Amino acid sequence: MLFSSVTEAISQWLDENVVLQQAGVVVAYSGGRDSHVLLHALWQQRLLQSFAFELSAIHVNHGLQPEAKDWARHCAEICQSYDIPLQVVDLQLNPPPGESVENYAREQRYLAFAKRLKPEALLLTAHNRDDQAETFVLQLIRGAGIKGLAAIAPSKSFAKGQLARPLLSISRAQITEYAKHFQLSWIEDKSNDLLRFRRNFLRHQVMPLLKTVNPSVDACIARSAKHCRETQELLDEYIQQDFQRCLSEKSDTLDVAALKALSGLKQQYVLRYWFECQGVPFPSSRKLQHIIHQMLTASEDATPCVEWANIAVRRHKGQLYLQHLTHKVDLPFFKQKDKLWNLNLPLPLGEGEVWQANLVQGKGIKASKLSHNTLRIAYRQGGERCKPVGRMGSRPLKKLLQELAIPHWERAQLPLFYHEDELVGVGDLFICEGWQASSEEQGWVIKKSLLACLQPW
Repeated sequence: MLFSSVTEAISQWLDENVVLQQAGVVVAYSGGRDSHVLLHALWQQRLLQSFAFELSAIHVNHGLQPEAKDWARHCAEICQSYDIPLQVVDLQLNPPPGESVENYAREQRYLAFAKRLKPEALLLTAHNRDDQAETFVLQLIRGAGIKGLAAIAPSKSFAKGQLARPLLSISRAQITEYAKHFQLSWIEDKSNDLLRFRRNFLRHQVMPLLKTVNPSVDACIARSAKHCRETQELLDEYIQQDFQRCLSEKSDTLDVAALKALSGLKQQYVLRYWFECQGVPFPSSRKLQHIIHQMLTASEDATPCVEWANIAVRRHKGQLYLQHLTHKVDLPFFKQKDKLWNLNLPLPLGEGEVWQANLVQGKGIKASKLSHNTLRIAYRQGGERCKPVGRMGSRPLKKLLQELAIPHWERAQLPLFYHEDELVGVGDLFICEGWQASSEEQGWVIKKSLLACLQPW
């Protein structure tokens, strides 16, 4: 029976990911047929006590259609009937001029997921085999390389946890049969029939024609995507060796001299690998060539900068840096006179960046000297002084940052940590004298990290 394939796929996926379930499973629930089937199949497995795991759902209301609120209510009713906790996120979308509404909505949806995903939790989406085949063809007509043709990943790191697609090997027909067998009710989004959207045109016009040539074309294309993914993984293993040789001691910048020593093709792949590690969108092939030319051929005293999307690549003293162009000091979050940070919680500062504090024995800022485990956040105004631990006398902060070769664009965006009016630490660079935890004390170790790549594939 077709519908049993869904149950088998979910059961097998749960069996293979039993360890990951401990952090919780979150279904990206649109209310449509596919996501309803995914939610129901997981609920059924848990109900049968085949597996014990925390199951919840998240629904993103884009607000783009008149029925959006009705869809949110439908999702709430379904989740209530299954006794599954649901989180509804309302978005106010304002796509930039010229931006595809569909792409912008998808990006904002995944950003909403990332912000709400608990550490090590699993976010599940209901992508299926037909989606995989359509994505492959879409990438093909865009002229994508192997990575693009790998299409939708079965699983990947995402935000603080993982993103997985348990139904990726299941056809749309099998999902439909499952939904009919269990008499599920789901939302029909009329926009899925609009042929002006490229994916819809492909789904309704092109794929049916291809199936007249080969009825199993979706399975064959999905298999090609799998081959491309395996080839890309092998290529990544190969290019990682060169990447490690180009990686600087700072671990997030690239050494220009080492990059110059590589062939032109390897330079491209090392840069792409770097972008992926830093969680930023890939530039076009033409933009990538421009980056290589500007960064590797400019005179030694030059400070070239190339921008795309909201990202910039800069060169400073023989190193390449990636910069998110959202200026932290302009965010509404920091227009308050004072901003207190509860160190028990992560602190997002701008696009793709989050600061976290962990209690460690014998390291970091003395926990015993802080009130309620909080610090005040500020940015450089000029005139700040600091005496880093182990240094003789205090010095202007500007001079200290210059000594550490911190690029000028990073200095203005580096958070300063205060206890009341006393500067106790500067980013993740150093702690001021008198605030370093001794070996017998607990201290807060502060580190910056980047959100994992939010590109859905």
